[in-house]
Amino acid sequence: MSQPLVIPFFIPHQGCPHLCIFCNQRLIAKQTLETQNLSSEVARLSDIIQTYLQFKKNRSRVELAFFGGNFLGLEINRIRSLLETAQPWIRQGEIHSIRCSTRPDTITPQILDLTRPFGLETVELGVQSMNDHVLSLAQRGHTSEDTCNALALLKANGFKTGAQVMIGLPGDNEVGAVRTAQKVAELKPDLARIYPLLVLQGSKLVQWFRTGQYVPLSLDEAVDQTKKVVTIFKNAKISVARIGLQATQMMDDPEQMIGGPWHPAFGHLVLSALMFDQVCEKINTALIKQEGLNQRNKKTIVLQVHPRSLSRLQGNRKSNITRLAQTYPEVSFVIERVDAMDIDQVHAYIVRP
Repeated sequence: MSQPLVIPFFIPHQGCPHLCIFCNQRLIAKQTLETQNLSSEVARLSDIIQTYLQFKKNRSRVELAFFGGNFLGLEINRIRSLLETAQPWIRQGEIHSIRCSTRPDTITPQILDLTRPFGLETVELGVQSMNDHVLSLAQRGHTSEDTCNALALLKANGFKTGAQVMIGLPGDNEVGAVRTAQKVAELKPDLARIYPLLVLQGSKLVQWFRTGQYVPLSLDEAVDQTKKVVTIFKNAKISVARIGLQATQMMDDPEQMIGGPWHPAFGHLVLSALMFDQVCEKINTALIKQEGLNQRNKKTIVLQVHPRSLSRLQGNRKSNITRLAQTYPEVSFVIERVDAMDIDQVHAYIVRP
């Protein structure tokens, strides 16, 4: 089944009553609002929908997504106007559902009653952490209990749910990140997104960073913590929709991206690290099973992966291949692509001389 066409409509910081320490969106939102009223916003949404629908091609499903702000915290008339704008395409069957991201503390029975008739199907919550001390340091303005209550209410009302968590928050560590993932997994959202914390120009975190009050994770630390979180979600059968922030011009600008574990292919680094761990486990199992083989003799091991997983197996700039050669100096590797395999799996077997 092909991936749905997602039509993104961004509302930076709008509808959010708080300014988190890592958020740089208030200035962007102010600039946007100065040049835009509700009528022009509705017109912009219509233009974006029509533009994206031209690229639908053979995809059978289209989703309209309100990202970037606290959608369900907007003024009621704005929520209604934006949702109503999409209705002609929904009635015609060109848009199949709507999703939004919002804060846990904006979920109420009243707001869900308002949105349900318009085709809102999936609500993603900006959870960030399930540690109240960490949430307080981040100046989130909500608690872990708000997240629990919001997810329960959404599920009770038939909505699909998502949880967005953040790695590397002030006051957090690897143990805390793992515990957050475990608590979120217990709440059973339908999907999750995982973001490493970056220090962006315009955020309160910049001053903390420059005075040493906050030290961001290194790239290796962020990858290591994130792969543990991904593993917890996958074991709980929770789909991981995204790992890492999307690459933008701002991220490549050193005056805007001040610090933190930024990499344009962060998700690929995490998935490659997970694949490397799995490969080592399979190789060790294969070596142990081959009784009577002299461990010092040169061996050939075949690694089988789905074609789409070849880049994960090889790693960024083939770093996994280099690490495998260093870890198993008496082994030579042959890679086979097997269409019938699961994309997340790898098989390993020894070729007898």
